[in-house]
Amino acid sequence: MLAVLSIIIGIVFVLLLFSMLTSAVVEVYHAFFASRGKHLRETLEIMLGKDMCDKFYAHSYFRQLSSATKPKSSKKLPIWMEKSTFSTVLADILNPPNSNLSIPERIALVENEDLRKVLDFLWRQSNNRMDVFQQKVEDWFDDVMARAKDWFGDATKYRLFVIGLVLAGILNADTIQIYKSLSVNAALRDELVKNAETFVESNAGVAAIDTSKSFEQAKQSLTISKDLYVQTVQSPLGLGWTDQGAMPTDWWGWLIKLAGWALTGVAVTLGAPFWYDMLRKLLSLKGSAGGGSSGSGGRSRNTDDTSAFEMKAAETDPTTPAAG
Repeated sequence: MLAVLSIIIGIVFVLLLFSMLTSAVVEVYHAFFASRGKHLRETLEIMLGKDMCDKFYAHSYFRQLSSATKPKSSKKLPIWMEKSTFSTVLADILNPPNSNLSIPERIALVENEDLRKVLDFLWRQSNNRMDVFQQKVEDWFDDVMARAKDWFGDATKYRLFVIGLVLAGILNADTIQIYKSLSVNAALRDELVKNAETFVESNAGVAAIDTSKSFEQAKQSLTISKDLYVQTVQSPLGLGWTDQGAMPTDWWGWLIKLAGWALTGVAVTLGAPFWYDMLRKLLSLKGSAGGGSSGSGGRSRNTDDTSAFEMKAAETDPTTPAAG
């Protein structure tokens, strides 16, 4: 029973560190290509239309937000904004200088038909009250951004799978082979479990899963995650292509190898927080069964809700304040 549990702990620990590594690569991708900023702009274009969105981004107040987000970058795309900022800038755009037009008259001048209909609907819902109308506009912004978070999360999961699959091939992170190695090597199994306990107790890798980093910070996190993965699991397990026996010799061997890589790719889409939470529970179970140090198990049970290991999921909220 304890042997089986140790095998599972070893596999979960490997998948956790590999998920951290993959997430770090995805964060470098997001930071380099300004993915969150582009996603925010695409969302605003859906809400306002391209022409109105261009005016929104050209607004002096909003341009200052953009410059403050990335003062040294040519890609000055803010990745979040307050709902009050959205409503204030939109109201200023809709109100021409030196104009005394009423709100219905301003709405009637909006060229984008969808935006005009939405604003007219929100005005009618506010019973002709300006304060209620502003709140309705801000609620509309919140509703759309909540769904935009799901859109970005789906795109991030796809990137996690693709990059995870590629990394699995490059690093030969084969889940099936990992299982076989742990099943036949008790010493290796015990070493990996010990590493997992040390990892949880020390809360190692906190900085490696911050999903709101600049490009330079993301690269630093990638280096930390890579070193942690190599030193903690890759070297002990002998993963990679240095072993002459690592290369399959027939089509059946390659098929199993591809299946192992695919399992690893699918696993990383669950996110490092998922695997970390599972690892803590398994170590707690092992400790309560008398198969590990009580300190490790006790720590896991006592930090379910307050652990310092605050890892954010790969599915990043595009409205989360960050320097992306």
